[in-house]
Amino acid sequence: MKAQSPKVSVLVPSYNHGRYIRERIESILNQTYPHIELIVIDDCSDDDSHTIISALQARHGFRYLHNERNSGTPFAAWERICKLASGDYIWVCESDDVAEPSFLETAVTSLMADTDAVMFYSSSLIINETSQVIGHTDSYFHDVWKETRWDADFSANGIDELLKFQLRGQIVPNMSSALFTADAFRAAFTPFLKRLRLTGDWLFVGDVLKQGQVVFTHQALNRFRKHEVTSRVRVKSARSQAEFMLTKYRLFRASGQPVSAFATLMGSDAIRFLYEPASWLDVGKVLLQVSWLDTLKMAGLLVVSTLKNTAYIGKFIDRYRHAKEWRTHEQKNHN
Repeated sequence: MKAQSPKVSVLVPSYNHGRYIRERIESILNQTYPHIELIVIDDCSDDDSHTIISALQARHGFRYLHNERNSGTPFAAWERICKLASGDYIWVCESDDVAEPSFLETAVTSLMADTDAVMFYSSSLIINETSQVIGHTDSYFHDVWKETRWDADFSANGIDELLKFQLRGQIVPNMSSALFTADAFRAAFTPFLKRLRLTGDWLFVGDVLKQGQVVFTHQALNRFRKHEVTSRVRVKSARSQAEFMLTKYRLFRASGQPVSAFATLMGSDAIRFLYEPASWLDVGKVLLQVSWLDTLKMAGLLVVSTLKNTAYIGKFIDRYRHAKEWRTHEQKNHN
């Protein structure tokens, strides 16, 4: 690559992934695209991460920041990269994932070819704790989204992607598979993300999509590791439900859709607690903890939207009855 090629600021937010951090960092240093600055931020890991990262830093000379206290959220590192990054693009590399050598070269070339593009992402192979391939993100798009559009490369308008897809769920299965323009990254990051444990990346991508085109390649240029200590496995039902609702509310508010559409969007979330261990009271407590103001605004918007779609009231009553019958049946089977 020529010296004037765009620089990529690479962030590795590290926490207790000593078992994987060497493979992670080496996959970044072995990229075929060389014009990068690597910044590793360890969030006070209590395993051997600090020792391993320090040894790699001494050998390769990247920037390493070690927190003396845990921040409590991976998005604290995202906030710091907004200030530290000097590159034209920002790549957030989860500390237990792995990149294929051509990821950055493909991503940068794709973004440079489309001057309106603010985000690139790719398919990923899914690997286990020993780095063996156990799947592909095609299963996410086929089984969860029931879509085949991600079976081929495409470029799309970001607002359209937000309205058609991102409002309903995260279109980027793994953040390590995405590259953002630095301007879009900074514009999309808000301190509110630090309140979220599960859906912050979903909300963040939605705010990026408002800013321009998005480019996708079906090439599996990333390896997404699934194991028992991932954050999504640890999140409990009440927290999950609360964050999903607040994220949908914020994305809806940013989408410019009419108020009447909100009830339709929130239909499944409004009755999800009927089928999960957490009660509506449990969910309500978490909602208020994350943001009491957003919770009140969301509740008000849902009431107004439901009044514009009165048929949903009858549907909710039917689902509630069905849920009670299902719970009774499950309890009998369990006993």
